Amino acid sequence: MAFADELQIQDPECSIIIVDRHASPGGHWNDAYPFVTLHQPALFYGVNSELLGTGGGDLSSRAEILAYYERVLAKMLRSGRVQYFPQSDSMGGTRFRSLLEPDLEYEVRVHRKIVDATYMNVEVPSVRGPQYEVAEGADLVPINGLADLRQPVGAVVVVGAGKTGIDAVLYLLGRGVAPERIHWVIPNDSWFLDRAHIQPNQPVGKGLGGQLEVLLASDTMEEAMAEMSRREQLLRLDPEVWPTKYRCATVSRSELDELRRVRQVIRKGRVVRVEAARMTLEQGEWSSSEKVLFVDCTADGLARRDRCPVFEGPRITLQSLVMCQQVFSAAVAAMVEIRCGTDESEKNRLCQPVPHPVDTRDFLVAMAVSSANLQAWGQSFGRWLRRSRLSLASHQTFPNLVRQAWQSYRSLRSNPEAFENLLAREFPESYAPVPPESSRRD
Repeated sequence: MAFADELQIQDPECSIIIVDRHASPGGHWNDAYPFVTLHQPALFYGVNSELLGTGGGDLSSRAEILAYYERVLAKMLRSGRVQYFPQSDSMGGTRFRSLLEPDLEYEVRVHRKIVDATYMNVEVPSVRGPQYEVAEGADLVPINGLADLRQPVGAVVVVGAGKTGIDAVLYLLGRGVAPERIHWVIPNDSWFLDRAHIQPNQPVGKGLGGQLEVLLASDTMEEAMAEMSRREQLLRLDPEVWPTKYRCATVSRSELDELRRVRQVIRKGRVVRVEAARMTLEQGEWSSSEKVLFVDCTADGLARRDRCPVFEGPRITLQSLVMCQQVFSAAVAAMVEIRCGTDESEKNRLCQPVPHPVDTRDFLVAMAVSSANLQAWGQSFGRWLRRSRLSLASHQTFPNLVRQAWQSYRSLRSNPEAFENLLAREFPESYAPVPPESSRRD
């Protein structure tokens, strides 16, 4: 939707066909749990042409987001240049079919490009299901099922330590469930972003600019993460446990205080099997004398994908171009597609894919490529960045934006080989952060 919206802005005469597996727009928000909200401000989420939320740090709800995308789609359809085919699926190439009528197939005469917006393949627990064995008699629900509970249970086991697991724990605590009744399976601890740092007009040294400064001044990732933790640029659930994952999970300080009320944290690796009141994990077992409700929060919503060129002949493959900023990245890709014409090498230079970080050292790669992209964009279309509501830069005051840019420039200028040296130390197997343009996924 962000891509199509920006494409219409850049080229009002273009014709667009949107093929959607869902019955209505909104992608994975259609399948998400009813109490989910955005994890970062609505101020820079959605599409460029339509405001979302009430401004500031407002975090829109699932219902608000779905209504928002209905408005966006209605506006697109009124233009007469967009056709929407819900409950349909691609057959590859230029063909797609109805998911309801097996004999209803379509073939499109593609004049310009096919855009693959499924590549990141966002999955949520309600549609993927657990990837561990569930014995007969075990009471297990996806996180969506929490909103349907009508009677108490003896113990609740939240399986999964990502943002979905965080939301499940916060939901239970927010409904008055006693912390001692909540058991939380955390196979690996993750670093958390402080939501207060992902706001417009952060002082110099805060937010991503502050993290960049620390990275460029560090000799190892362990040193960098320790310094960011000391500066409270990154948070952790337990001060005594060193996180090994970085998944862009975002919390507020008050949410972190709530999460720390749960003392029954199970750190025995991933779940292998659940039974009625028993659980087998990679590094041990857990059991309860009470009735147990298992809550599955394990779907990898932003799993790591092999990178491929965004622009390759007649195909555009949408990917993150800034760490964990998918909608903004899609809008950038649309703008670059129109403005750069047929120069595919220039398009791919401006749109280097940023892999979703999983492990701590992936954070380094994501920051390095994001930084390179942002610098290139500032030089090539800085004015557009200032106007795009999906860009954090558009919500900065001009003086603060100049200060932030100067800080980043000074950090990079003072040690121009810092990223390369740190990457070489962390990836001795000669990991290349930017793949050759000729590489392609299967």
